[in-house]
Amino acid sequence: MRVIIVGCGKFGVRVSEYLTRNNHEVTVVDSSSDAFHALGEEFTGRTVCGIGYDREVLNEAGINAADALISCASSDSMNAVIANIAKNIFHVPTVIARMYDPIRAKMFESMGIYTVSITRLGVENVVEYLEENRSWRVLQKLAGGEIQLLKVRVPEALEGTKLSDLTAAGKMTPVALERKGHALLPEKDLCCESHDMLYLAVSRDYLVKARERLLL
Repeated sequence: MRVIIVGCGKFGVRVSEYLTRNNHEVTVVDSSSDAFHALGEEFTGRTVCGIGYDREVLNEAGINAADALISCASSDSMNAVIANIAKNIFHVPTVIARMYDPIRAKMFESMGIYTVSITRLGVENVVEYLEENRSWRVLQKLAGGEIQLLKVRVPEALEGTKLSDLTAAGKMTPVALERKGHALLPEKDLCCESHDMLYLAVSRDYLVKARERLLL
């Protein structure tokens, strides 16, 4: 998973190092280059110095290809702005913002932005949420992994694509689609919508090709 973390304070460092240890691609953004000194030797990701809401800075951090953005600057207002930009301008699939104000946190969660507050400020909360909302997850392996059941978040580029067009005979078959809390079977003319969750059965030797076809 490609993750951008804005804010290299204690919490940002902990999340960055944890995700790096678990083989995620991490880019940390902070307005002070000195803040990056807090990252330990185990951190192998990238750092970008700049203001977290600056579009050029976010582009340099790779936001157009990001699977998730976590804004954990020291200011609620700053995190609110960054999360809003990530969610509504760059359409990052998973956006997390740290909020000290519980009222503001509830407002942002109603907009589809997950928040962590001082009452549940733990790396485990962020990691659990990322795992549940990652763009590609293996749910089950059958027959020693010959066939894998995948859960995939549909990217914007596949908006309007028919599920039937994602079928590869003997290699990849759509099983179901989850949309706004409802499960749909793959009928002939059913089309994908951005951020649907797609369930697929894929053969092991087709996994790389499947990522290419799904634009992941």
